[in-house]
Amino acid sequence: MLGFSLLKDSFQFVEIDHKDGKPVVQRFAKRSVPIPLSHDNLLNEDFHNKYKQVILEAVEEYNLAGPVVISLDSQLAFVKKFLVDLSLEEEKIEEQLNWEYRQIFPQSSLSEYNFVYAHLSAGLDGNKAEILAVAFRKDLAKAVKRLFGQTDLDLKQIDLDLFSALNGLNELYGTAEIGLSALADVRRDTLKIQFIRKGEFFDCHKISIASEGEESNGEAFDSDESLSRLLNKEMRRKLLEYRLDSEDKAIDALYLFGEKANSDLVDYLAISPAREVVLVEPFKKLEINSELAGYSEDTPLSSEYTISIGSALRAIE
Repeated sequence: MLGFSLLKDSFQFVEIDHKDGKPVVQRFAKRSVPIPLSHDNLLNEDFHNKYKQVILEAVEEYNLAGPVVISLDSQLAFVKKFLVDLSLEEEKIEEQLNWEYRQIFPQSSLSEYNFVYAHLSAGLDGNKAEILAVAFRKDLAKAVKRLFGQTDLDLKQIDLDLFSALNGLNELYGTAEIGLSALADVRRDTLKIQFIRKGEFFDCHKISIASEGEESNGEAFDSDESLSRLLNKEMRRKLLEYRLDSEDKAIDALYLFGEKANSDLVDYLAISPAREVVLVEPFKKLEINSELAGYSEDTPLSSEYTISIGSALRAIE
């Protein structure tokens, strides 16, 4: 079973099989992409072919085949939580969501999206039902399928990095018993935080180096110390929004992963609203094939693979 993650600057994959009832990692790798992954670039035929070539080379080199779950960068989708009245029937909830969509998207473009939603069971507001809505462009889904069209991979699902990472975290760390936790994906120019209650998605928040004309967060990504300050500030801001004491240790555990997540950042976050700060070890509970080419006990096992492992484990389900 394969988990692919297509991110802005790279893609990773992890292949997992079951041996004697236990998940065993057969192969894993990371490749850079020639051009940053975006909606426009994926639809550009020249750029699309360059992406596809990198993927085909990896598939051929590692002889990859079989079921695959692909996780896309959530920046390619619309993800938002809405509060609705508890008494609303499902039909009325859909009507309200459709009204919300019309306020956000141009009327003329609504037919270009697939809209899905789910009820969140982990909300803090007992007087409101919390709904997670996701919108994804249809042409983007078709473009992603075309990337893998010339391979022997059987596409089972297109997911978002947020949800695959959460699936990986739950499989590896068992967060269902934890009251409130946070999972932070720390990249070179983006920080994504999702909040989790008893293993269930609760909310998400993204901060990135601002584009021209906006307030810049660029300096915050220059060092582990400045990143820790940004992460602390944003977590405390969200805790206030949830009406929780931002000065108390309101978060039971903060999990870090991604290209800029490291032990120094963990140390800087000792003073944070989290009781415990953990650098995710995505291969923690997985056996790795001892015959894997180029692998030894000293091989670096980056936390970046959290998304791909979550995807691969979802492919097994």
